Amino acid sequence: MFAHGLGRLPSPPDERDYLMTDAMAVLERLPRPVKLWHSDRVLDQLLTPHCVGFAWAGWGIADPVEDLWTDCMGHSIYRECKVLDKEAGQENGSHVRSGAKVMKARGRLKTYYFARSVGEAAEHVARYGPVVLGTVWTEGMKKPSYFGHVIKPTGKVIGGHAYLWLGVDGRFATIRNSWGTDWGEGGCARISLPDLEALWQSGAEACAASELDLPIYP
Repeated sequence: MFAHGLGRLPSPPDERDYLMTDAMAVLERLPRPVKLWHSDRVLDQLLTPHCVGFAWAGWGIADPVEDLWTDCMGHSIYRECKVLDKEAGQENGSHVRSGAKVMKARGRLKTYYFARSVGEAAEHVARYGPVVLGTVWTEGMKKPSYFGHVIKPTGKVIGGHAYLWLGVDGRFATIRNSWGTDWGEGGCARISLPDLEALWQSGAEACAASELDLPIYP
């Protein structure tokens, strides 16, 4: 039985968005290659459509930020997203960009920026920190495989979902969901980069952020 919520809505286009390419050009002086960013707290959105709030709360929990946040913060971020969406109190999901704006308003980040490709997002994860992903979610992604904890975007689309991209290892990305520790391997699963490419073609988005006030545009 499917017992967890989704809730990601595609962020509307906004020409004012910073691009990840520009941000990484500024960050390139601070290389710190890792295979997996540490995150020791797994959140659970339960049946709510609050995944955007939880994905950004997860970004705060993962290093290099390392906030000590709980499920309450995921719900709180979502509610503030809905105020930005001009739909206060509604339980119909939100946008990845709205979550970034809430985090900025809270003072938890200074600059957020969007990737133009899976490869660009993978480079950011490998060098600078986690990325919040927003994609469609399919039947085949609900339950990771027993061996390897791999999810596949097969079957019908059941909604939109936001989650955290924590690591890159060879041809696979490691993601952290907000469905508790019983999902996958302690809340994490793996998805192949080709499968992420396929999701990208279905209107995915990847947003990252920095606690630095990056001088991206003079």
